[in-house]
Amino acid sequence: MSGDLDNRLSGPIDGALHLLDRQLLDSEGRMLGKVDDVELSEIDGRLTITGLLTGPEALLDRFGGRLGRILGERWGQLRVSEPDRTRPWRVDVADVDRLDSAVHLAVRREGVLRRDRERLRLGRLTGMDVEGADGQRIGRVLDARFEPESGRLVLCSLVVGHGRPGTLLGYDRHGRGSAHGPWLLRAIVLALHRHTAIVAAEDAGISWADATVRLRSEPTRPPGHPFR
Repeated sequence: MSGDLDNRLSGPIDGALHLLDRQLLDSEGRMLGKVDDVELSEIDGRLTITGLLTGPEALLDRFGGRLGRILGERWGQLRVSEPDRTRPWRVDVADVDRLDSAVHLAVRREGVLRRDRERLRLGRLTGMDVEGADGQRIGRVLDARFEPESGRLVLCSLVVGHGRPGTLLGYDRHGRGSAHGPWLLRAIVLALHRHTAIVAAEDAGISWADATVRLRSEPTRPPGHPFR
């Protein structure tokens, strides 16, 4: 991955905010599609970004629940003769060079796309119900924060709240006096998400089978929120 100063991958990123729906560009600036989901794999006990998924199959899966299953089935029935039609196309994270307003690859687009390996997905993690240490529901996963570590992007924390994934627009990452965006919009977003909290990855037990995250300790509130 590039070490340029404008490369977001050189520091912490929020998976949904910074990756989902970004345009994919090859080394010559040609488009491949957009990031419709993010592949996650458990490596050394840590959830790690290992690929970017693109195509209707990945996007439809993000709807989740019964609707997502029905849409996925309908898509698969359109051309049943096409092998692995219900599996999205995948870009290996090793082929990613940098991230700014788009995802730039270090390789040409020819032959870079492969069918995914059916790993875990960020789109299935965001939106999961979150239960506190006492077993009571306290919200849902709004985003997942990753940090570079030993050449990989590993999960360090979850953003938990009562809104929908992506609705924080990154305002939880900046203080109240920040120049990040219009002050009125920032105030409105933070007020609507005044119960948003941060959960360290090691304190979150993720159950993919029943789409629930169970906390082992109390979450902390991020800086910049106007609540006590």
